[in-house]
Amino acid sequence: MDDKDNYLGLLITKTKNKYYILKQIGEGATSFVFLAIDKDKKEYAVKLYKNIESYFNETSRLRNIVTTKNIVKLISFGQGNLERGYSYYSHKLFNHFGNEQVNYGLFEYLKNGELFHYVFTIKKKFSEEISRKIFYDIVKAVECCHKSGISHGDIKLENILLNSNFNIKLIDFGFAKFIKEGLISDIAGTKYYNAPEMFFCATKGYDGTLADVFSLGVVLFILVMGFYPFEKPNITDNRYKFISKKDYSGFWKKCEQKMGALKMDTKISSEFKDLVEKMICYKPKERINLENIKYHPWLVGLTESYALDDEKVNNGNNCDNSSDSEKYFSPKKSKKKNSSHNPSFYKKNNDCLKIISNNSDGFEHVHINEKNLLNIQKQQKNGPNMKNELKELESLYIKELSLRKIEIEKYLKEQDDEGE
Repeated sequence: MDDKDNYLGLLITKTKNKYYILKQIGEGATSFVFLAIDKDKKEYAVKLYKNIESYFNETSRLRNIVTTKNIVKLISFGQGNLERGYSYYSHKLFNHFGNEQVNYGLFEYLKNGELFHYVFTIKKKFSEEISRKIFYDIVKAVECCHKSGISHGDIKLENILLNSNFNIKLIDFGFAKFIKEGLISDIAGTKYYNAPEMFFCATKGYDGTLADVFSLGVVLFILVMGFYPFEKPNITDNRYKFISKKDYSGFWKKCEQKMGALKMDTKISSEFKDLVEKMICYKPKERINLENIKYHPWLVGLTESYALDDEKVNNGNNCDNSSDSEKYFSPKKSKKKNSSHNPSFYKKNNDCLKIISNNSDGFEHVHINEKNLLNIQKQQKNGPNMKNELKELESLYIKELSLRKIEIEKYLKEQDDEGE
């Protein structure tokens, strides 16, 4: 790449490979993230770490996680030289680092962005069917972390990204911990997703895997409901105080009031409510584990349907290569339940996608044809009907996410135009 006016800087890695930095795409507590290309114009995400502790923490964790389709791939890491580009720039990164050595991580570039934008930027919640597909993939990513002996520590919509095929990828292991190191004694993660026990960690410590389950419960709630379940998980919060007292009907009544104020459809399944309750309960030891999440009535059909496909994709690699991690995370399987008793899940509708016009709150409510994914007998798992159901779900998922991506790009372009 000879035109130096087209990039901000040049990263020369430990192996002397060159990556041309084009623009900033993110910044966190521990790093700056940039879009970069190599000499063949292949795109990458480059993380430049603000301190060496953050660099060692993330890269060491990622190197211990077995490769899986739902976790971001770390391509290269080490210490490299960052040279200034010749184009105009004003970002503080280059003023801070100058031309000195930097600690970097080179990651696959996830071009379809954060899951956060697919809910909050365009103000749309997901149907339960699409939420199941998204949530299943997130659970698989977190399960792989735990079986590799690592708790993530910062599960949130902003750390769940989508690649070019809209596959879910879990990123940002800056707060990750090794499970074998025992209880965690510092607050990590993000306010809205933090488990209640984290706020007592200085004196008691907490289990990182159970805190991950709590954060997953918050993610699930947001996907289906379109807003945060609470501001902070304590007894004074307007909604979480009901959870802390196990008054779940009171909690959902408050949520329905919120949905009514936003003019949203208040109809949600009892299975969904039950799973959320089991994930965000106040006492960590009472929380459902990941294995039982997969076989909960709300998710079990999808879990069974994708089981063989996952094995094929991972080439038999089930992330269970660590005998040490088993003693720290060895949940018992629950009995698999049939969910045919809840017909409210399933809508027979020939229309693939219906988008109802904007309500006064700015939310558009997307209604997607919900097929009876859960009401399929286990012996039919490999039959033609199951394959057709999965293909239809994948098609609906891609269509839904593609439509939202177009809306996000339109919104962001309008914001840029207003800024100019």
